[in-house]
Formats: sequence, structure tokens, C-alpha cells
Amino acid sequence: MSYRRVLRSILSIAVVSALVSTLLVAPPAGASAIAGLPASDVAPDAGVNAVQVVAYLPPTTGVLVDGFRPPTSSWGPGNRGHEYSTAVNWPVTSSAVGVVLFAGPVGGTLHVTVGHPDGLRTSYSFLAEIRVTTGEELVAGATLGYSAGRFHFGVRTPDGSYIDPARILGSALRLVPSLVLHEDRLVSAAARAQRRLYERSAMEGLVDWAAASGRWVGNRLVDGAQIGAVLAYQAASRAAWTYIRTVVEADDWIIVGLRVASAVLGVADCTSESVRPPLPTDRRTAVTVGGIDSGPADGAFDDLDLRGLGYVTGDVLRFSYDGGRSPDPGLEMVDWLRPIPVTIHSEASTRRSVSESAILLAELLRRIGQLRPGSTIEVYGHSVGGLVAVTAAAQVAGSPDSPDLRILTFSSPHGGLVMAELLDDFDDLPGMGALSRMIGLPGGTPVLADLTVGLGVEVPVGVPVLSLAAQADLIVPATRSRLQGATTVMVSTGGFHHAGLVGTSAARREIDLFRADHPPACRSLLSRVADVIVPELIDEAHEVIAGKLSPGKVLDKAEGLLGGS
Repeated sequence: MSYRRVLRSILSIAVVSALVSTLLVAPPAGASAIAGLPASDVAPDAGVNAVQVVAYLPPTTGVLVDGFRPPTSSWGPGNRGHEYSTAVNWPVTSSAVGVVLFAGPVGGTLHVTVGHPDGLRTSYSFLAEIRVTTGEELVAGATLGYSAGRFHFGVRTPDGSYIDPARILGSALRLVPSLVLHEDRLVSAAARAQRRLYERSAMEGLVDWAAASGRWVGNRLVDGAQIGAVLAYQAASRAAWTYIRTVVEADDWIIVGLRVASAVLGVADCTSESVRPPLPTDRRTAVTVGGIDSGPADGAFDDLDLRGLGYVTGDVLRFSYDGGRSPDPGLEMVDWLRPIPVTIHSEASTRRSVSESAILLAELLRRIGQLRPGSTIEVYGHSVGGLVAVTAAAQVAGSPDSPDLRILTFSSPHGGLVMAELLDDFDDLPGMGALSRMIGLPGGTPVLADLTVGLGVEVPVGVPVLSLAAQADLIVPATRSRLQGATTVMVSTGGFHHAGLVGTSAARREIDLFRADHPPACRSLLSRVADVIVPELIDEAHEVIAGKLSPGKVLDKAEGLLGGS
């Protein structure tokens, strides 16, 4: 446990103790007088201002199958509320009188949050249908919606801490045995010890790998002409067979085989270099979304020639991770932007979960659609910003007042990032959590879990999406930028670009083609084969560093690609 978590626990205990010792008024069982405090039998004193009492009832008649199990760490496994076994379309009701604070989708599922007069907030999650709207006042027992199967009920205090719902519910609850995932401290300790042994073994393997690599490079340099001949021969006629035979496991044969075969045979439809697509003539608005630790200036898009893409002053604004748009002196006199709030987000704001950031971006997109009806909104997202952009589009698309959207992502890990697991493990090491934040690593933050698994929603129907990836990106391997339902394009940038991809001429070419509804640019045979091989090697190098593969396998793969028979 990090010092921050210990300090947080000590402060929480101190605050609760102080409140219990000073409160002279408390509600009976089944009611709450102040956020999260248990009920007391002490009678109210006429000389003390009484806190409003709120009576709480179970939100459903379904059977409680999993009770409150607080996690041992901020993002560890557990259950922050009550889980009920309910049939599909089972009524879910408000636990007490209150006001709807949120009602809508988060991460592809429906949720409702209700605020109550005593400061508590109750959440109703994984619904099939919502019957209330934000701002609506509710009485106890009012129908909020209907369940989609298992239903989750949570209770939070004003500071956002989860408490056991049993502390405020008036009736005794019957738990039904059910197999659930849980964390065993002894098993976790044994697993960590085993992982440390593996990491040491991996380091020894890396040393051997480096030595073998030196010998391999030396042997190849003896005959440079032979290397060139082998490369040309394999790229032209043997790439598919050599790659499959030396690289993949048995269960990857079909997928990788199809990719290499497609690269060798060429794409069915592409745009030749001689085609120069015209700029769009309709009105368009650009919204840029930066990645982790991007400031309000959003530097990843500094090299993108937005004016050359046809935008003028007032057409481009930067999304703020605290909601609304980031400040821009050039937009102070633009009238239509005045209703949109201006906020200056911090680096910490960019490390929220993708779903939380997407809610704020979705609000901005809806507002732009209202202020500029008929305008096409083109969202440019870099790295994690691409995940936020697609998730926000999924929330906005399909509604009657949905604006016309186009999404362009650059070096975004839609397929997850294995290095994110390594950062999380690094943060768990004793004393390393504070160091990781000092040097700017996002260890232990909500967005890290999203980086590990990748995009949590499907590409919305009817929304064109372009996923651009740099062939030799060392931060996000291009294989991780593939996105089903989108146009995925790899480009050669002449270097190991990540943030720099946005401003390259190859990226600009693909942006122009995408905005004009043209197919991607045609590429040479050697480039198409490299689009398969290079990102795959980088991706497996990530897995070596993260302790997922033996270093010798990557060396064998490289030798097989360049000199295998």
C-alpha cells in the first residue's frame, strides 16, 4: 500500500470518529442523517439544529447475491455495493426521495445516479431501460427503469467514497451463496513472488539476447550483399511463408496468414498518388482531443495544418478534460463559442477513466451541434484522446438531435497496450508509486486500466472513423491501432514517430483522402509487407519488456524474417 493510500485511510477514520463524537442527532435504523454514518438511538436535542432524516428502502425485490466487498486497492477487485439477481425487465425503484443527477449510458451500459437531501448519492447500474431524466425530482419507490439481468446498487458519500448499502437500508438482507471473483492475499503474495522470479529470469534472457544479437548482426555484416538479396527475395516472393513459419503460434496462422497474403496481393481499392482530392465545401468544425498529460495547448496537433484543411478562425477548438473547451486567445471574439464554458485542465484530469472523459466530450459535441446546426463535426484524437473520441461518439450517435460526426484518431491503442500492465506493476512496488508520478508515469490511475484493455465500445453505426498508425511507432505498436468498423491505415513516417505522426505528410495525405471519402493511398509491395512485419516485431518487444514472452523468441523471429530458410 502506498503512503498516499495509508494517509487517506487515516484521514477517513479521523473524520468519521469526529463526526460520531459530535453529532447529537441521528436517524433510526433504515434512515441516514449525514453521508455514510450509521444510525444511532440517541434522541434529538431541541437545542441542536437537526439534520434532515432520509429513509431508504431496497431498490428492487430481487435476491441479493453479492454484498459489499471493498477492494484492497483503488482499482483492485471487489464489490462497491450490492448486486441483485433480477430477471430481465425487472422494475428498479428509487431507494429514497431525491433528484436525478445523471441518467444515461456509460461505457455502453445504462446507469442512473440520484442525489438525496442528506448528501448521499445512490447509483443504479446495468439497466435495460431508463424511465427518468436528469434533474427530475423523485419520491421513494419511484420507478427509475428496468434491469437487464443482474443489477448493481451503490451508495456514495459527498466525497465520493463508497459505503455498504446495508448501513442505510431499513430491512435485513438475505445473502444467497454465489461464486464471485475475489482477491486472496496469500494467493496474491505468492503470485507476486513468482512474477519477481520470472522478471529476473527475463532480465537474464535479455542479456543473452543482447549477446546473441551482437553475434547475429556481426555475421550478417560480413556479407551485406547477401542481406540485401535475402530481403528483396523474401519481400517479393517468400514473405508470407517465412513470416508464418517462424513467427506465429498455431492458433495465429489464419489471422497473420491472411494479413501477409493481403499485403502481398495488394489492397482491393486504393487511391493513386496522382489523385488530389478537393477540400470539403460544406461547413465543418474541428475538435482536437489530446492524450495523457496533454496540457490545454494540446501540442500534438501543433504541426497539423488546420488552415490548409480548410478551417478558418472559429472553426477549431480544443477539448478540455475538465469540460467545455480550452482557452484560446484567437477565439475570444467568436460569438457562437460564447455559450461554451472555458476551462483549463491539469495533467491529472487527462488521467481520468476514458468513460468519464468521454461524457464531458459528448456534452461538448452536443452543444456544438446545437450552436452550429448542419455543421459536420470532425474530432481529431491523439493516443488516449482517440479512445475518448470514439467512446464519446458512441454516446452521441443515434439520438434524434445527433450532429454529423467524423472521427480521426492518431496512434491510439484501440486494441489495448501491454506496457500499461508493466506501469501498473511498477506503481505497486514499495516506494515506487510516488516515484512514478514524479517522473510522469501514469501508474495507479484510472486511465491505465483503460489502456490495458483498449477501446470499450464498438464503432457507432453511421459514423466514419479513421484510425491512423505509424508503422514504426515504439510507444503504441501499429498492430494495437487496428479498429474493427473503422478505416485503419498504417503509414511510413521515416522514423519512430508517436506524437509526431499528426504532422507528417503521409498522415496529411490520408486525412485529405478520408475527408473526401476516397480510399487510402496506394502503397508499394515492400511497404505493405513491412506494415505487417515491423509493427508485429515492436508489439512482441513490448511483451518481452512486460514479461509476456521470452526474448529468444523475438530474436528467432527477426532471424527468420531476415535470413531464415
